[in-house]
Amino acid sequence: MNKVLKTAGLTLAMMTLGMGSAMADTKIGVVDMEQVFQRLPQREQVTAQLKREFEPRVRELQKLEEEGQKLVEKFKKDEAFMSKDQKKQNQEKLAKLQMEFNQKRQAFEQENGRRQGEERAKILKDVKAAIDQVARDGGYDLILENNATPYSSSKLDITSQVISKASK
Repeated sequence: MNKVLKTAGLTLAMMTLGMGSAMADTKIGVVDMEQVFQRLPQREQVTAQLKREFEPRVRELQKLEEEGQKLVEKFKKDEAFMSKDQKKQNQEKLAKLQMEFNQKRQAFEQENGRRQGEERAKILKDVKAAIDQVARDGGYDLILENNATPYSSSKLDITSQVISKASK
């Protein structure tokens, strides 16, 4: 029994020493993806592009909202002088306008979200290529996202290098 424990202990010690040697040769880098996305000039360009792309729809939604507010104000102001039929017509008109606004707003939000996702995927592809290039140029064996590890030394941070490569 004692001999088995000694053999197991010796085997474990040898494995640990071997791992330490292998880990000493491993070069690790850490990248802050959130910071990369925030500091990339492409992000501002995409934001401006999407704003231009969706501006007509935003104006249309604003116009519908203003129309609805004016209708509500007019309804409140004139309600005392309206017949039952007029009240019903105005309520139906307001409900129809509200439904149209909600449908257009929902379609806008879905399309805007889809387009933002597409553009983010394009940027992510560029960032991934930049990370790969930094890893190859720097001889890194492993690149981790900073939020994937509870602690990492600032010496391992390659975020600025990735931003520089991805910005080109």
